[in-house]
Amino acid sequence: MNYGTITEKEIPGGKVILRPLGKQDLARSLQWLTDPLVNKYLSQNFRDLTARQEEEWFNYIQDSQQDMVFAILDRGAGSHIGNCALHKIDKNGGSCELGIIIGEKEYWGKGFGTDSIRILVNFALKELSLSRIWLNVYTYNHRAIKAYGKCSFKQIKVLKRNHLYNGKYWDTLIMEYMEKPRRNG
Repeated sequence: MNYGTITEKEIPGGKVILRPLGKQDLARSLQWLTDPLVNKYLSQNFRDLTARQEEEWFNYIQDSQQDMVFAILDRGAGSHIGNCALHKIDKNGGSCELGIIIGEKEYWGKGFGTDSIRILVNFALKELSLSRIWLNVYTYNHRAIKAYGKCSFKQIKVLKRNHLYNGKYWDTLIMEYMEKPRRNG
């Protein structure tokens, strides 16, 4: 996350605050990533992830020019409830991939993910001057699909039966947010 001062500050929203992910967040993040209920919604299988692998990943993103990862804090309580990120940042092409995990299950379905997505989209548009943000989501992740829709993401493609979960094949949706063209005058 080698983007200088733009990622050294906290970014407040209505329900959450985003701040750069720190080393102190790794143990909690590892618990979420290896939790089978949380893991079922993630685009990769992290069930066997180790603390050493998580630390190696963290060290990698510190120098990455294509990744920015944030801790999501409950604005009221100040507790770390999840992480969100911009990956595959392409400044020339004006695009990136968005990822989010609300690891604390008691925060699911209460608008914390939606608020985090809005903040992250606004950050990508205003601070990084990107115009297209895309993501992948499994069709059984109804809460996430609803949150992305509230944040103006549109489905652009369906990858049919490409994800095996619990003995059944599921579709993956590719969704994107496109910045509206600005009018002159």
